[in-house]
Amino acid sequence: MKITEYRIRNYKAVKDTSINLNYSLNPIIGVNESGKTTILSAILAFDKNRDKVNSGNHLEYKNKYSTGATKDSKITANLTLDKTELQDLKKVLNLHSETLEYNHISKFTEKTPFVLTRELSSPDKEYTLEDETFQEKNKKIIITFLLKNLPYILYFDDFTDRVPEEIVFREDYKSTGKLAFSKNREWQEIIVEIFRRAEVEGIDDDENPLKSFFHLSDKDQKDDILSDIEDILNKEIIDEWKRIKKSGFKNFADDSDNLSLELKCEENTFTFKVRDKSNKEKKRTFNVSERSKGFQWFFNYMIKLKFNPRYKFKKENSLFLLDEPGSYLHSSAQSELLKELKSVSEKNTIVYCTHSQYLLNPQTIKLGSIKIAEKENSTINLIEYGKYKSKDDRGALSTVYQALNVNFTNDFVGKIVITEGITDFYFFDLLNKHTKSFKIPFKIIAGAGSGNSTNLISVGLSFSENFVVLFDNDEGAKALKKYKKEFGESIINHFHLYNSDKRFALEDFICDTDKEKLSKITGTEDTKRALALLYYDHPEKIKKEFIQNLEKETIQALTKTIERINSL
Repeated sequence: MKITEYRIRNYKAVKDTSINLNYSLNPIIGVNESGKTTILSAILAFDKNRDKVNSGNHLEYKNKYSTGATKDSKITANLTLDKTELQDLKKVLNLHSETLEYNHISKFTEKTPFVLTRELSSPDKEYTLEDETFQEKNKKIIITFLLKNLPYILYFDDFTDRVPEEIVFREDYKSTGKLAFSKNREWQEIIVEIFRRAEVEGIDDDENPLKSFFHLSDKDQKDDILSDIEDILNKEIIDEWKRIKKSGFKNFADDSDNLSLELKCEENTFTFKVRDKSNKEKKRTFNVSERSKGFQWFFNYMIKLKFNPRYKFKKENSLFLLDEPGSYLHSSAQSELLKELKSVSEKNTIVYCTHSQYLLNPQTIKLGSIKIAEKENSTINLIEYGKYKSKDDRGALSTVYQALNVNFTNDFVGKIVITEGITDFYFFDLLNKHTKSFKIPFKIIAGAGSGNSTNLISVGLSFSENFVVLFDNDEGAKALKKYKKEFGESIINHFHLYNSDKRFALEDFICDTDKEKLSKITGTEDTKRALALLYYDHPEKIKKEFIQNLEKETIQALTKTIERINSL
């Protein structure tokens, strides 16, 4: 089963917004307090199996910005089944071949969505199926089937979700097997799953090995079982920690790789401990909370990833919700984390909120997958990158722009073209790759705005064979005065204004016909954003076809700038 889309209505400050999961990695960005975490909480609230996580706080849907009652709070998911699941559902329904319902479901394919809604504001938070063809009794059968096969949803909150000092089970757990309805319930589930997965000797082979463990009276036997479990934890978690530390990412966290995990149990209480023997081979014991924040995050992430209670012996087709993942990690470690997320997303879907440019690297993240959370008039909306319009891109999109610049190395050997911004870089780099307009070899380096190129100009003067800085004639003209004061009058020989007669920016090079073609390819009318989407998200064939078929009007507008570059 795949979840292809969520629709969120009347949940906290969300009035009506959707998130399409057509990518395996789905970043959500936005300024602080824009509602990113609210989106993740709403998704978690769809799955009744996660109601007891975090004391059920995510089920609170009231809009605190409004004094009135919040009504009709709904979370809707579009679910698709594979061929085997469709066949299983048909068997469960057991419909007669001559019925309308049988003919209806026979037309379902792997792309046909079942639209399932959870009514959060109803007394029982029941589910409804949006399909008028099925009778009510069969709708209930379908709903039960869908919920039973729903992908596992795992939630990580990087700031508050830490392993507790103690994981306490109810005193009657060994007789009832019931978990406490508390904030650390999820950690109780993990302990249960660790024992279930361990398959250690000395525990009865039943559905709940932890209950059997609690019934044991021999302390040595219990210690031996815990020791066997520790071996599994060290293999699954600490060995992975060591692998990452030794892979060249020494800054993954300021913590030793000479660690081991221990699991302690006193009556009905478990604690995780860390043994560190990095100090002259002397062993010292710590709580997980006493280690670096980087290790705490890694431990929390790995144990939930590998020991989630609906694992079913295969780590795939789950939905991971990550709130600010790796916020305590160094930048190089965040880059390594993105590789880990990419690997996990090959068989799962990940939605994560971030402020980190290192988790938006366009070599890994498709720009079209990025969603922007925006709060306007106390209402939260989620907007796809290509459709986002804002008067101040420097706010919500600043992280994206920083990420785009992460990929350019300032190699100033030879002839250099410094563009005013990242969008200019995309356009001229595509022209250079896919046309024969330029007669000389040169490198293009993206600036960070007309008034922020002092460092690039300094390096260009010192190391390049020759260079030119391309500016529009709006802010660029003002920047010229600044650079004359900094570098002297002769610096003007290294500058080129796109057009000296009128207000002119990069997008003015592109005629309306070409803008329409670009919009059709990328799905956005914003020319700057469209060029970024074309550059990163589309194959070379599409890029080449667009550039080589630019209208004469566009080519003519570019003539003077092309001539200036060729004069280097």
